[in-house]
Amino acid sequence: MRCAILGGAGFLGQHIGRALAHAGWDVWCVDRAAPPLPGNAPWFAGALRADCFDLQSWWGAVAGVELIVHLASSTVPATASQDPMHDVQTNLLGTLRLLQDLRRQAARPRVLFASSGGAVYGRPQSVPLSETHPTLPISAYGATKLAIEHHLHIEEAQHGLPCRILRLSNPYGEWQPPHGVQGVIAVFAHRALHGLPLDVYGDGSVVRDFIYAADVGRAFAAAAHHAGPQRVFNVGGGAGHSVNDIIHSLERLLGHAVQRRVLPARPFDPPVNVLDIRRAREELHWQPTMALEDGLAQAVAWLRTVP
Repeated sequence: MRCAILGGAGFLGQHIGRALAHAGWDVWCVDRAAPPLPGNAPWFAGALRADCFDLQSWWGAVAGVELIVHLASSTVPATASQDPMHDVQTNLLGTLRLLQDLRRQAARPRVLFASSGGAVYGRPQSVPLSETHPTLPISAYGATKLAIEHHLHIEEAQHGLPCRILRLSNPYGEWQPPHGVQGVIAVFAHRALHGLPLDVYGDGSVVRDFIYAADVGRAFAAAAHHAGPQRVFNVGGGAGHSVNDIIHSLERLLGHAVQRRVLPARPFDPPVNVLDIRRAREELHWQPTMALEDGLAQAVAWLRTVP
């Protein structure tokens, strides 16, 4: 069994690659960035530096691929909002080009797509959010993710390309870059380790669903063999934790108080976003195993090694 992870050099790609390799897959990393060194990611059978959306640049090298994990994205929510045309041109049109090229191949590999369990739903009408909750994104990032979901459904219906869509909550864990604009746990923990203030929007009561990245990897490994009728699965921790909860947990781990820099609340932040993961439990026979406190401890231990 051979798998190609598009965007495999990133934080989640490495966790998913490790889980798939453990499940018996021959895993290849395809990424525009330099792939991880073999010694740092021994679970990859091979790595290619290529444009993920240009099938011809990597398809021949990964002969017989039966599974494609689509993590490739050139934006995060903040950058997508700043330049929604770029988001559409690179991620949506890039995915459409990839799907059209796949139609010309004799093989029909399964595609697993990493969607967003927060952005595609928009403002929660009920909590926890199930897969049947209305999808009314209020961000460019969510709109593009949802459009890709729809095109995957069309591709399966019209051209027989099997797909599964995993709507992720907020993943965290080792290898998550702490210097970006996404990943509150990595950013907060790294700043706290270096004595820097944490930017808190509003009073810190906003509640989010956090999922340890290794648990995300196991969810993708389970979806690779799923044979049921469902196509969309929420993948989250199944519980909510506020920004204040995260800060208090970090203070307990570090043994000292951390400085906060309070900023105005952001109007586009819903007060609560927690995923209902019952479908994944029932259909994929998957559930998260890492408690938040334990996952935070492991993330902090890794971040101590990061400059």
